[in-house]
Amino acid sequence: MKTIIRLSGRAVLILVFFTLICSSGVMGHVSGSGNDNFSITADNSANSSGWNLKYSASENAFKITLSENNGDKEFTVRSKFFEVAYVLNKNGFGARMIRPGKSQVPVQILEQIINKEALKQQKVISDPSISNETALNLIASYLPDLVNNNYKHLLQ
Repeated sequence: MKTIIRLSGRAVLILVFFTLICSSGVMGHVSGSGNDNFSITADNSANSSGWNLKYSASENAFKITLSENNGDKEFTVRSKFFEVAYVLNKNGFGARMIRPGKSQVPVQILEQIINKEALKQQKVISDPSISNETALNLIASYLPDLVNNNYKHLLQ
């Protein structure tokens, strides 16, 4: 009986912990108006779904495009010297490198800019039951962690 109570208590603590992490990591909102941290605006000029992500302290903007294939959603985040994909599939939502055939930034540049340890940590950020709006907010919140300290100026 003690074992069941302990396991139940641990399960509740883990659930509360993940709830707090998810709610504190989502800052900002998807809209046309600015936020203290970032703004995401719809870009209706592209044939596919697209958004512009801009951090408040930055002159640089990121373009986010959405493509869907066999139920998987891929949010591609690009700027002049940076690109990464956030994939939403049955395993969850998380960051990945863009497949070599679709990459527009040379690998030599990406290897310098992207923090590989942070990329590993972001392999699964959320469960698969999130909306596009939540996915965009998660991207905006977690993207700065993928940039190595020497290249943080790309976000500023």
